[in-house]
Amino acid sequence: MSDRPIVGITKPQDGDNLAYAAIALAVRLAGGEPERLTTGMSWREAPIDALIIGGGSDVFPPHYNQEAIEDAHYDRGRDEMEMYWARTARNTDLPTLAICRGAQVMNVAGGGTLYQELEGVFEDIDYPSTLPGHVLYRKTIEMSDGSLIRDILGKASVKVNSIHKQAIAKIGKNLVITAREQNGVVQAIEDPSKTFYLGVQFHPEFLTYRRKFRRIFDRLVAAAHEARATSAQSQS
Repeated sequence: MSDRPIVGITKPQDGDNLAYAAIALAVRLAGGEPERLTTGMSWREAPIDALIIGGGSDVFPPHYNQEAIEDAHYDRGRDEMEMYWARTARNTDLPTLAICRGAQVMNVAGGGTLYQELEGVFEDIDYPSTLPGHVLYRKTIEMSDGSLIRDILGKASVKVNSIHKQAIAKIGKNLVITAREQNGVVQAIEDPSKTFYLGVQFHPEFLTYRRKFRRIFDRLVAAAHEARATSAQSQS
């Protein structure tokens, strides 16, 4: 067995390859071994030491008791896979990082809801929709004292990217909101009773040129190392 913990990374069966490559690189730099998780494989049996739920298309609204948007693109199979892993990871204390759509899946899997549209709910939501805007635009988030995300990033506020058009509404059971934008949009959620169960609305895989964002992946892999060592001790 490799010394590198295996980090399962969810993605759609087709597409989102750039985001997956960026996450996989961040995992490797942190000392982990990335393992792709898609609906085209036996994903329930994947032997992983940590989990990353990646970004992508919208969560199917009936999962949180809302109507689907006509002509919207949904990936029902991926929803099933990621809901399973979000709940399994939480029940087994598997170190988990959820990114953008992943954070929304994490919340819905815990019984929470989403805002399908930000307009009319929040002010100051003139976020970019072009590729240059997604690459360059930054907004400030404020993090809660004592939270995992603040401990990792090392300060009360940071600037992050903006590649989303939905947001967390009602928070899921036993999850807590630990970062928001100034307009109230949720940017991080956690389960403080778990070793590492963190969802972020922004995309740290595209911010790894900054040391503080690489620490998110460092801490996930470190938690996976510790969990693996604990498991080995209990079995010996």
